[in-house]
Amino acid sequence: MKMIIVISQNPADARVLEDLLRIYFPGIIVKHQYGKLCNNNLSCPDEIMAWLEIAEMNRKSVKVVLEYKGEKYEHLENLPGGLEFEDEYNQKRRLLRLAVHKVIQQISTQEDMIEQVSPWGILTGVRPTKIVHRLVEQGLSENRIISHFHKDYGLTLEKAKLLTRVALIQRPYLLTSQQAKKIISIYIGIPFCPTRCHYCSFPAFSLKKWGHLLTPYLTALNRELRAVAEFLRTAGIIVQTVYLGGGTPTILTADQLEELLSVLEENFTFTENKEITIEGGRPDTLSYDKIKVMYKHKVNRLSINPQTMHEETLAAIGRKHSVEDVKEMYSLARKVGIPYINMDLIIGLPGENKQIVAHTLGEILELRPENITLHALAIKRTSRYGQEHVELPAVKEGQAMMELAHSTLQAGGYTPYYLYRQKQISAHGENVGYCLGDSYCLYNIQMIEEHQTILGFGVGAGSKFVKNEDWTLENIYNPKDVQLYLERIENIINRKVDKLKAII
Repeated sequence: MKMIIVISQNPADARVLEDLLRIYFPGIIVKHQYGKLCNNNLSCPDEIMAWLEIAEMNRKSVKVVLEYKGEKYEHLENLPGGLEFEDEYNQKRRLLRLAVHKVIQQISTQEDMIEQVSPWGILTGVRPTKIVHRLVEQGLSENRIISHFHKDYGLTLEKAKLLTRVALIQRPYLLTSQQAKKIISIYIGIPFCPTRCHYCSFPAFSLKKWGHLLTPYLTALNRELRAVAEFLRTAGIIVQTVYLGGGTPTILTADQLEELLSVLEENFTFTENKEITIEGGRPDTLSYDKIKVMYKHKVNRLSINPQTMHEETLAAIGRKHSVEDVKEMYSLARKVGIPYINMDLIIGLPGENKQIVAHTLGEILELRPENITLHALAIKRTSRYGQEHVELPAVKEGQAMMELAHSTLQAGGYTPYYLYRQKQISAHGENVGYCLGDSYCLYNIQMIEEHQTILGFGVGAGSKFVKNEDWTLENIYNPKDVQLYLERIENIINRKVDKLKAII
């Protein structure tokens, strides 16, 4: 395993830089060492990929020296004025990361040395919009926030504008502290699929192998829903949004879906304008009867997710449906009367290029769904692609495909309204939800911004308990194994209710 040695007076420096360094040196181990960078380091052992010295670090400046492939690069980053809104601790961390980002930029100018520098600069977290919300609350204007991200975080101007725009669109939909005491959302997981897509890392079980557990699973899931709903009613807590994900929720029969949606209707109290979304990601699991059940129970959002409209790619990634299946189910959902339809696309799939992405975008825009979500492919260790070598588009091609998708959707009248990023994301990309008009998916906003308690039901589901006084979070997770979930259902219920009592 290759290593990068961070030489500094503070071991915490290595931890601050670890995720940033791994963007450009995937799989490396970052270790700390006291001392100074010596000339004899040029003949370092094979397992050491690079040496990074924090040569100078104080309140006003940071100097870093990077030794890589026998060459030394250095950069001095000075703190500009006008950053009084930053506290000293975070300012020093940001300045250090920015100095390292800029020294890596020097390497990137040399061909075959390193992957292209990330347009997201030093931001590596999942929820960068949270920083925008904090800056807004500190009184910064839109233009000042964009400038701050561009100059002080190293974002390209385009990414700084996108990030700021998305967060400002979201702000009217964030709950106040008082509202957050009594309004929550819920997530329900159905961890079964007809087949497993090669890029998938979610808890999901093949129906062919594990289908015998589906009926007892639904019994336990309904027990969990009813028991927690009983506490919510007595506490006067109401539900704003519901999201059925997976797996593939539409693997359920029409009768099973009817029972599950009836449990929701009969046991939970909802806000006046409740939102219910079902992830019907695999069009081969949808049918007229199932969509009719959804309409009957006032499901107002349905995701029909092709990921791509290229037949060869669909077959290569393990999807068992055709492009025509996508169009047929979309037309059926429209005919039945589902108000809002989302379609997910994955940018950066193996074998795809700008021409294929342009074709997919053209097909989707012709259908005109209310929501389109762009996902940059992220290869996770637990996916099939994470276990075997797969040839992905080059970084520049991946970025060009994502830029094409953004510009095409915006030219088509779509507005970006939520954004997040992932570890191991390809081509330094991002995931962005787009919508027509104001047809925002509120669950997506609440889930990303974490200003609302979200209860997760079912196998592998996470619950986020928000303390409305300071917006701190506590996360708990249900077991990822179906059998463990069945065995521990009473403990799962009691734990969830106890956490709710603690935040009320």
